[in-house]
Amino acid sequence: MEKTTAMMKRMNVLEIIEQIVELTCDQGITTETKKGKAQLISPARPYIKELMLRLGIADEMEALFLAVFTDQCNDSRINVKDIARHFDVRAVKILSLAQHIDSLVRRGIIMRKKDSDGDVTYRVPNRTIECLRHNMLPEQEPTSNLTVQEWYDRIDELLARRDNDEIEDGELYECIDNLIDNNPQIELTHRLRSFGLGPNNLKLFLVFCRIFTNDHDDKIMRSDLRDYFDTRDLRNHVTGLTQGTHHLMKLKLVEHACEDGQADTERWRLTDYAKREVLSELKLSVKKDNRSNLTRHEDITPKTLYYNDAVTRQVEQLKSLLEKERMTRVQQRLKEKGMRTGFTCLFYGAPGTGKTETAQQLARLTGRDIMLVDVPSIRSKWVGETEKNIKEVFDRYKRLAANNDMAPILLFNEADAVLNKRAEGATGSVDKMENAMQNIILQEMEQIDGIMIATTNLTASLDPAFERRFLYKIEFEKPTPDESRHIWASMLPQLTEEEALCLASTYSFSGGQIENIARKQLIDSVLTESDALDIQAIHQACRLERLGKHDVKRVGF
Repeated sequence: MEKTTAMMKRMNVLEIIEQIVELTCDQGITTETKKGKAQLISPARPYIKELMLRLGIADEMEALFLAVFTDQCNDSRINVKDIARHFDVRAVKILSLAQHIDSLVRRGIIMRKKDSDGDVTYRVPNRTIECLRHNMLPEQEPTSNLTVQEWYDRIDELLARRDNDEIEDGELYECIDNLIDNNPQIELTHRLRSFGLGPNNLKLFLVFCRIFTNDHDDKIMRSDLRDYFDTRDLRNHVTGLTQGTHHLMKLKLVEHACEDGQADTERWRLTDYAKREVLSELKLSVKKDNRSNLTRHEDITPKTLYYNDAVTRQVEQLKSLLEKERMTRVQQRLKEKGMRTGFTCLFYGAPGTGKTETAQQLARLTGRDIMLVDVPSIRSKWVGETEKNIKEVFDRYKRLAANNDMAPILLFNEADAVLNKRAEGATGSVDKMENAMQNIILQEMEQIDGIMIATTNLTASLDPAFERRFLYKIEFEKPTPDESRHIWASMLPQLTEEEALCLASTYSFSGGQIENIARKQLIDSVLTESDALDIQAIHQACRLERLGKHDVKRVGF
């Protein structure tokens, strides 16, 4: 026992966690009651007690779950079955101990998410991993004596978690109330209390503020709100907003948006009174065009990409075209000839071959921001709303292009779902909606006065009408062994030239698959605090990359 204790003292927190994970794998969860308190029976208990001491955790089971969740930190959707599988117990056993997991969630050490089907998953945020690397847990952020910007940032963070289904309404309302009550020095908190808003209306007003400050969006629609509210609450809010009877409208905080001088009853905005008087402390004007779906070109990480000769020529030509002065001259010549001035590009090919990354690097190299289209969020079960959503995408792009010195790139990533073949003789409501949406896209592609890039893995289902409207079409193929060698060397610089060549010759991987291997190696190096490269571990990761399929090149006859 003394030897174990001495060894533990020399370990860091991640090494202790590794021991806990090793000693509890497939060992079940057994407890005994001593002095009215349940205690673990496990060979890992000395390490668990040491982890509790190092991190200030008062509960054995909480420390145990922290270790097991940390071991699965590379999975953003950890579920109860994953945890049960580690211990080799039934999921119901983990559910009976869920209060210990809930404690970790309340402290922000792990995050919980509930999807539309009610399925609950967890993830370990990067902040927790970084703190564990430094032998500590993340500190809970203060809730009092905040500046107005700190207060608002905390509200924004809470709403972002609600948007991602990582916090439920009850906890959200409690956190917002605490932030308001604990900061009486902020004028905004007094104003919010003076309106006498119930929790749901207060949340709606703060959601309007978030969308406006993050997106500078004065045309908020139903689709912008749906991720913050359940179906019933959303329906009630939309009914009141559409009819002009909502409580926020009566308080002159929200009003109908205007289009060509006419009130648009299906789009809404904060009133000038709300921006000028209620939110004056926030100085909202500094947030202009800070769109949540807009990636700034200066924020894109430089990356070297490797293509075959044909793709290299096409990408270089496109990069040259997108440079500001050259694009202006080309558009002017096209306009003089009565031709369309927009540039539409299709990047197609197998997954992981660099289509999306090429669009990102083109934006970075030409100084253009990217407006990323969230294709799944366009679709709606409400009749007519999908068409409005896709029209709003192009309307937003036009506003961005008009308000910026250089038109951004409109990127439809993984666009298979919106570019597929239209249904002939459509009679069903779904087919009609799909056709209407695609007709809008086709029309907008004809009129676009900027740059649109769509990426897809599936060209067989592409409607011929879309194919004709793409000016540039670039096919991305899996890299050759020589290209693959360069990718391996760039992703894992510790590899020798011989090792990179061996990996490239052995495994027919895309760039995305190679990046997966590199990410796993980085995660392992963080957990073990060792930068040494284990080539055998790299080969093992390669063999496991394709879910039972052997993506290995055959040698010989």
